[in-house]
Amino acid sequence: MNIGELDTRIALYSQSVSTDAWNHENKSRVLLETVWAKVTYKSGTETQTANQRVGVDKIEFLIRYRSGLSARNTEVQKGTDYYDVHSIEVIGRNEALRLITTLRDNNQ
Repeated sequence: MNIGELDTRIALYSQSVSTDAWNHENKSRVLLETVWAKVTYKSGTETQTANQRVGVDKIEFLIRYRSGLSARNTEVQKGTDYYDVHSIEVIGRNEALRLITTLRDNNQ
């Protein structure tokens, strides 16, 4: 991994869900860490969902290795956008992580 390619600042968030006294779900984000990443734009599609056009962008973030990340409850923030993490791949012998994410333009 060429460390010079990590040129974009991103934030890693953990999602948590709790319920209040009226049994309503409260979703919140907890900042885990701010790191440098290499951003690779893979593809983009547009589909029709519930009579609404939805754009979906697939983006990969390459970051230095860190333990404790889970694809189930991790989000990536780049600028003002939040990306859902679908998969985390370990590169080499704990050298780097590839976060495979999607961004939806309607926040669904």
